[in-house]
Amino acid sequence: MSNSELYTQLLAILDLAGLEITPSEVHGIVSGAIANHLKSGQSPPLLTLIEPQAKSSDSRFLPLLEMSQALYRDTSDALFDSAETYDLLLPAEDSPLDIRASELACWCKGYMLGLLHNNAFSLDQLPGQGAEIARDILQISEAAAGSDAEDEEDWALAELHEYVKVGSQLLFEFVYTEKAGDAPETVQ
Repeated sequence: MSNSELYTQLLAILDLAGLEITPSEVHGIVSGAIANHLKSGQSPPLLTLIEPQAKSSDSRFLPLLEMSQALYRDTSDALFDSAETYDLLLPAEDSPLDIRASELACWCKGYMLGLLHNNAFSLDQLPGQGAEIARDILQISEAAAGSDAEDEEDWALAELHEYVKVGSQLLFEFVYTEKAGDAPETVQ
């Protein structure tokens, strides 16, 4: 399924559940929660991260629970497998610039929520350049389309998208490498 189709499907599921959160923010939450899980060792409560009042026993949230779990698996696989298959879930490239900019900011906001959800660690405890990257993503969560020429704005948005994509991959890799380094050696 293409990102555009996945975005549309998740939008319909969120509408069905009566939630105003965007598909991009949901994917950001899931992506951040993956790194959090790896760093903290605590399984993320995806549904309550997406909607704090949601109950998994409420049938209107069942499709959202299933979709968020599928997103978690697919995004984890993409992060573990290779950088080539991982991408942010954002609206289609032909969507208006202001919507794409807003959705990138929503993805970043969701990512930070997922990354820091259980207060198990602070940004400064992220390995490598993780704290700096996370702070940049936090700043991008407040971004909006500017008033420059649309071609310039489109280019700038593409640059931010790539930075956030690579930055979130690096955060995952920093945490993964740290955990692998902490693992006990196997006995031969």
